[in-house]
Amino acid sequence: MSAALPLEPWPLSLDLSGFDALLFDLDGTLIDTMPLHGLAYAAVFRSLGHDFTMADYLANVGPPARVAIPAFALAAGMGAIDEEMIQTIHREKKRHFKMVLEQEKAPSLTASGLLLRNAGKMPIGLVSSGNRDGVEAILKSMDWQTHFGTVVSGDDVAQGKPHPEPYLAGAMRLGVRPERCLVFEDTPAGIQSGLAAGMTVIDVTQPGVMHRPEES
Repeated sequence: MSAALPLEPWPLSLDLSGFDALLFDLDGTLIDTMPLHGLAYAAVFRSLGHDFTMADYLANVGPPARVAIPAFALAAGMGAIDEEMIQTIHREKKRHFKMVLEQEKAPSLTASGLLLRNAGKMPIGLVSSGNRDGVEAILKSMDWQTHFGTVVSGDDVAQGKPHPEPYLAGAMRLGVRPERCLVFEDTPAGIQSGLAAGMTVIDVTQPGVMHRPEES
């Protein structure tokens, strides 16, 4: 459990004076790519003869693909799947995602994404559960290839969200103490990851609320 502190207004007047770095999740936090990922997975499961809805995707998204895909398969009615099928689904999803990203217009910037324009010279990092290829494809579509001081993808860590490793890796790469980092997230797994890393976290689905890790 964590204490939730009200903080208004959101997000442009957010007081950043107590922090040395900002760490952002990508999908659903900075840009609205969740529907695109959902469409890509739906196409893969449809090719396998199963129905996979956006509700199924949103109910299970958050952890890295190697954890999320078995949950997606269960939701789609496939039952338990082996490692080979996980890799097959992941490979096909990446292929379909690039196609969807090329067909659709660039993802919309979210409210928290506006902070990227107002962070000044404060170090900013990206910490995503997505695979490296997918993250880089999104960054290219947004013209953000050089925007972040570091980019941590799901391929760069042994333990994905909700484990603290992704956010600890982001802080270490930026050379900032974890407790001096402010995290922006949109999923329970991501929020738990940031809090477990000892960081302050804003749930962007609840604008104006700041979560702090338990005091030891």
